Amino acid sequence: MTKDKDRVTQLINDFKSCKYCCKRIIELNLRLEEMNHKILGISHGSHKLSSDQEKSMLPMPTYNRYYTSPLAMLYEIEMIEDEVNYYQRRIMECKPIELLDMKDQNILFDLYIFRFDPYEIAEKYGYSKRGLYKHIRDELSKII
Repeated sequence: MTKDKDRVTQLINDFKSCKYCCKRIIELNLRLEEMNHKILGISHGSHKLSSDQEKSMLPMPTYNRYYTSPLAMLYEIEMIEDEVNYYQRRIMECKPIELLDMKDQNILFDLYIFRFDPYEIAEKYGYSKRGLYKHIRDELSKII
């Protein structure tokens, strides 16, 4: 019985972290896109000098652009893709929640993703606050 309770608690905690995982995947995908632009040479490389600056014998300003070898960039892209895969696996651990009926899924989303007030959610679905949590845990324990 305790093992089931631990698994239900773990599933709820995984579900709570889904919002963070989704946000993190979006951030990492944006970073991947930027890295792919750099590696393909699509992004701007350096600032161009004007024709007068090119003719001048005086020293010209230099820009502190970091240089990264293509091999290092490929390694960094691989590391970012591994992190994206990790967050996707964490989201997939919440797959059993899809087995619940829509009412219970909506309760879970309201409680843990949208973080509405538990008293309002309980009133909306006809439960007391304690009864709401008990109902959710009972339903989750049935599918695990």
